[in-house]
Amino acid sequence: MFPCQMQDGNREDVLSNLPDHILLTILDRLNVRDAARTCVLSRRWQQLPAMLSQIKLDVLDFLPEGTTACYEREIVRINGAAVEATKSIMSRRDPSRNTIHLLSMKFFLRDNDTISIGHAVGQIMATHKVETAQFAILTEAHYSRRGDDDLVYYGRNFMLFFEACPGAFGGLTRLKLQDLRFGKSDICNVLLTCKQLKHLRMFNCNSGVWTTLQVEHLELGELEIVNCSFRKVVLISLPKLTQMAFHGWIAFQDPLSVGDVPLLETVDLTNVCLSSHKMVKLSEFLGGTSVRNLRLGFESEKIWVQPEHLTRQLAAVFCQLTFVHMAEIPEGYDLSWSLFILEPAPNLKELYLTVWDHLCTMETDREKRRALSYSIRKGLRWESSASRFQHRSLETLVIFGFESKEYMLTHVRCVMEAAVNLKNVFLYNRLACEMCRDNPPPSSFPFAETKKLLVEKIITSGIDSAASIHFLSGEAIWASHVAKKNFP
Repeated sequence: MFPCQMQDGNREDVLSNLPDHILLTILDRLNVRDAARTCVLSRRWQQLPAMLSQIKLDVLDFLPEGTTACYEREIVRINGAAVEATKSIMSRRDPSRNTIHLLSMKFFLRDNDTISIGHAVGQIMATHKVETAQFAILTEAHYSRRGDDDLVYYGRNFMLFFEACPGAFGGLTRLKLQDLRFGKSDICNVLLTCKQLKHLRMFNCNSGVWTTLQVEHLELGELEIVNCSFRKVVLISLPKLTQMAFHGWIAFQDPLSVGDVPLLETVDLTNVCLSSHKMVKLSEFLGGTSVRNLRLGFESEKIWVQPEHLTRQLAAVFCQLTFVHMAEIPEGYDLSWSLFILEPAPNLKELYLTVWDHLCTMETDREKRRALSYSIRKGLRWESSASRFQHRSLETLVIFGFESKEYMLTHVRCVMEAAVNLKNVFLYNRLACEMCRDNPPPSSFPFAETKKLLVEKIITSGIDSAASIHFLSGEAIWASHVAKKNFP
């Protein structure tokens, strides 16, 4: 693998001739399992893993290569391997190297396994300075269909783990949880103990039916609540919160209450709207905030945002808004409603729209859609009260999933007419995941140059705009557009 050279009659590994600090930089890029494998190279290499400044242990790295499914027997084996690797690396840690820049642990929640990991991590935190410490705790429920009783079981196991390892949790800066049902005061107790916490993610967690989650923390900067069955989320006081993702709320009547969050600037809101759900007014939903970056996700289903005419309350929420991405808008419906966001957002510079019926993730069975109250009509119509409104800050319009259809041509024209200083319009063809690529639906995207010229002529006819229109395929997506599309 590495070039060798002859020196004093001995073959020497060029890599091994590098100084320790360079070798450690290389090893820091590996996970614990791969870093430990280097110990067989020589006695010198045996000492290096104990000197790492980044310790990254992911239980899934212990799966056989090419394996994606996790069965109970496999989970027992790889979790045990993760425990032994943790004990080994922690016990051999060089005490003279006091600072660990990153300590990242991903493991399954399994009785004594997790407590062993917690004790080892707690001991390291007591003797070393750990700048960033993360627990990502998995459950078997994520890999198989489990009921509420299993969430209760995992919730109790997590609290036993938490109570047994206060030293480890007290030093955590990042915590990712999934598939847990907490007791009434459990989440509050976790937040009280995790005083250094900067990032919290909860996926499919709850505290029982129709309970309210109250969040208060002095250090928390990022909060993700995804598919959690809370009736309401109340952000009481989060003075350092800058980023929040809230996906899959179950109540459309005041599901979010925002208190003291003076630094909140990036918000990601995503939900599946059913036919019985009421629409959401962002002026109320985000009242008390003044966000800069906003993502609204619709999961290819009914639009859940209620367009609003300009009010003081709406203007206060959007006065600092510079970026908006409306994601997975259902295909084939009028897009004029999305323009309501321009008038209350005078500083908006970039507007992204992804129009996509993502069949791989949608419920497509008609009977199931009817039984679950999915909407037949997903779109809505809206007309602005402002006549000939002009927006002077918008510079970039990006549409993923562009089709040469009247409703899209009309929408691009409307944006170009309103945004008098628009510089670029990027029109991408339909997105596709790995599964979608195997059976792509028909597309009316103008791939041929002659068709591109014709579509551009239709869009710009009668419009006085200096904006350049770019037609691009999904394979040629700009890196900057990928980064923006996938934020936060």
